[in-house]
Amino acid sequence: MFHQFLFTLLTFNILVNAHGAQKPLSSTPLHPQHAEHALSLLEKYPLIDTHIDLSATFRTIERNPWSAVHKLDLAYPGHIDLPRARAGGLAGGFFTANAPCPKAVGQDPGPDFLNPTDSIQHVLESMDLIRKWIEVFPDQMKRCRTASDVRQAFEEKKLAVMIGIEGTHQLSNSLAVMRMYAELGVGYVTLTHVCHSSFASSNGGGAGTSGSTIPPIHPGNGLTSLGVDLVRELNRLGVMVDLSHVSDDTARQAINVSRAPVIWSHSGARAVNNHPRNVPDDILDMIGDKSGQNRGIVLSVLYSIFIDKDNATLARVVDHIEHIASRCGKAHVGLGSDFNGIGSSVLGMEDVSKWPNMIQEFIHRGWTDDEIAGLMGGNLLRVMEEVEYVKNQLSSESASTTIYEKRKDLPAHEWGGPNMAYLADDVKEVVIAQKRLRDEL
Repeated sequence: MFHQFLFTLLTFNILVNAHGAQKPLSSTPLHPQHAEHALSLLEKYPLIDTHIDLSATFRTIERNPWSAVHKLDLAYPGHIDLPRARAGGLAGGFFTANAPCPKAVGQDPGPDFLNPTDSIQHVLESMDLIRKWIEVFPDQMKRCRTASDVRQAFEEKKLAVMIGIEGTHQLSNSLAVMRMYAELGVGYVTLTHVCHSSFASSNGGGAGTSGSTIPPIHPGNGLTSLGVDLVRELNRLGVMVDLSHVSDDTARQAINVSRAPVIWSHSGARAVNNHPRNVPDDILDMIGDKSGQNRGIVLSVLYSIFIDKDNATLARVVDHIEHIASRCGKAHVGLGSDFNGIGSSVLGMEDVSKWPNMIQEFIHRGWTDDEIAGLMGGNLLRVMEEVEYVKNQLSSESASTTIYEKRKDLPAHEWGGPNMAYLADDVKEVVIAQKRLRDEL
């Protein structure tokens, strides 16, 4: 099986170079003496990437994304397609089902986030697109929700497909919307993207921005009371709380509120590169196995600007990971590329086919096979299992009844139709009394 894997990798590079379908990829390992060892680890242990924006690429360039799904098994633009995923040994990934922050597409949610946007439609359509991938390629992809599902997919040699949502602006201020996303299999929710929401404060600074933080909008620049309830509800639902993109105070508060391990799906270490998208040491020190620490995980991004604009290399990514490990422990690190959501990856990890290079670097630095297996995906699977355990422990708790206090659409008197024609007489009496009271106030 190992030799078949090596043959796939080499054949892929030959075909790409021959057809010129995309930028030629070098098959030369960074550490040739560790090439076979790295590929053998990829054969033995699942490598899971927690942040891949592939559905956004389909929606960006295709008039009808659903009719273009077959292209996924060809040389598709961006950092990932199925041939390159196979060549790189990718075993699974969280594929985002996203909408951009509203202002990025010309929509203003308003100061209280009450103006309607198209975000929920975009999320649901992206989830449906991901479903379509699996329908078209059932021999290559498998829908997964749990760690057990991922392990089964790995045994079947299929790509484990999971879903994440990046930013709570896509919840339309509603915990009920989040519950429906969970029913549809969403595995994690990033508490913000590069914009604030009614739930939490963002650090801004994402790809395509100036790289600076954004002005605060919430008192304390952290979680709102609705956001506190959201974190608790995510714990109850078994959905991972993702802290990439959030403000430092949002992260600190979410860690203190969460009863389950948290994640950073695609971030680096701020001590290595002082960028607001990276995690500062005092927050890293809240993660680990010691009493009072959260047993979460930081999954390292590959975006060159977050890593080091002057030294954007695979080796520098590993510097980030080793720094995080020095603060949290090697059981609390993983991989989250941000492929297809970034303009440039680091040298040596230009696309998904290059994961063997990453493994070679860790072998070169003396990490043991067990430590590398944890980094590749074992640590994440442990977190997923612990999140599931917390969900089971909270199974007797009822869903939160909290609603956003600034909502103006409830009670929905307008639903009664012209002259309240759609309402029974006793319902009309209630509405009339409510309107009278409202007018008096």
